[in-house]
Amino acid sequence: MNASLVFEKFVQAIKSHRLLERGDRVIVAVSGGADSVALLSLLLGVREQYALDLIVAHLNHNLRGESSDGDEEFVRHLAKRLGTEFISEKISAGEVAARRGSLENWARKRRYGFLSKAAATACAQRVAVGHTMSDQAETLLMRLLRGSGTLGLSAMPYQSGLFIRPLLSIERREVVEYLEVRGIAWREDASNQDTQFLRNRLRQEMIPNLRDRYNPRIVPLLAGTAAILREETEALQFYASEVFDREAVVAGQRVIWDLKKLLSFPVGLQKRLIRHSLAMLTQGRLGMSFHDVASIVNLLREGKSGKSFQTGRFRCFREFNHLVLEVPAPRGEPDKFCYTLRIPGQIDLAETGTRFEARLDPPSDDRDALNQWELFLSGAELEVGFLIRNWEPADVYFPPGASSPKQVVEMFAQRRIPRRCRASWPVVVLAGRVVCVRDFPFSTENTVASRTRSGNRVVVEERSQDR
Repeated sequence: MNASLVFEKFVQAIKSHRLLERGDRVIVAVSGGADSVALLSLLLGVREQYALDLIVAHLNHNLRGESSDGDEEFVRHLAKRLGTEFISEKISAGEVAARRGSLENWARKRRYGFLSKAAATACAQRVAVGHTMSDQAETLLMRLLRGSGTLGLSAMPYQSGLFIRPLLSIERREVVEYLEVRGIAWREDASNQDTQFLRNRLRQEMIPNLRDRYNPRIVPLLAGTAAILREETEALQFYASEVFDREAVVAGQRVIWDLKKLLSFPVGLQKRLIRHSLAMLTQGRLGMSFHDVASIVNLLREGKSGKSFQTGRFRCFREFNHLVLEVPAPRGEPDKFCYTLRIPGQIDLAETGTRFEARLDPPSDDRDALNQWELFLSGAELEVGFLIRNWEPADVYFPPGASSPKQVVEMFAQRRIPRRCRASWPVVVLAGRVVCVRDFPFSTENTVASRTRSGNRVVVEERSQDR
């Protein structure tokens, strides 16, 4: 293996993907292993050309006792010998003991957090990490064995935000040969031989077997497949973004889809649009699992309004002909309200942003009212007046044409009033009976609306407060 060929691949990756600009300050993540030590050596090879300011950064995960401390000392001496600034951090034993979930995921999140903080402190433009083509192939196989869609199988990008990966066109065996030819020492992590970890089993067993028995170029082939999947994923994401901007309605912390339109798209695009909706609501902070997406797609196909799917992070529900995805704000029960409406008189409801007014013998037509009900009341009823309050589950109402009263909740369903709006839905009560409900016709209960028209004529109106 010619060491100059590795350097050429490295330089080509930087140029092709525009990973560096002249004068960049670069945090170089160095664990002490072969990949990261080779990364530092190669960056030193272009330091003068790009006028780079290199800072070596090392996170001591404190997982292997003296070996972890030995890695930190090795990297410290390496940085000193090469004349580069060195920064490090050691994770406390308490934090290590308190970790939860996958060791690999925990270590990765902690490492990226450290590097991001180091970049912010040093005002660095780039953070270079030592992922190789072999890492790319291993990651594809890991996710394939665990189950994943095209997004999960996609290749790691050469650049994501501050982070750059200049070694993605170079296999690990090429890295090792480069270091051996150059006479550069590195540290071997004994945990890399532990086959209880899936990545290590793939690295030591599956990939060598695939290379020897099926395809000697299996690593470039897998990495190339991952790259193709990334390109196709990016193309689908671009199209999904266009469809989202054209068809979705964003209302505060909700994304609302017309069900007929959403179901007209291929299932793969439906899933992508659902994921995109949550990403838009959370600025990419939350993601959906395969199970989450499958549950929501099933919800699309069920014909019943009010059906919902909820996790601790987001909620998705059918609302008649629409699918609503929301990230609920933490809150308690909606505030109860109850106001007295004198006759004549008016009240403003801050809860609904509307004004209720009761008038005696008003003009026969008022086209500015949002809702208007006409009632004939006795003198005693005039004296008591109305109550304006929230709808309550026990409320009943006598709709026109009905032979018996119906529950207001039934009327909500018939008139397609969204569930999220019902808690603060105002009703007008007279002598303990609901006689008016927002957006409903007046009650025809014989004790109120259908009595002879010789009583006192009252009109109750609901109108916007700004009118």
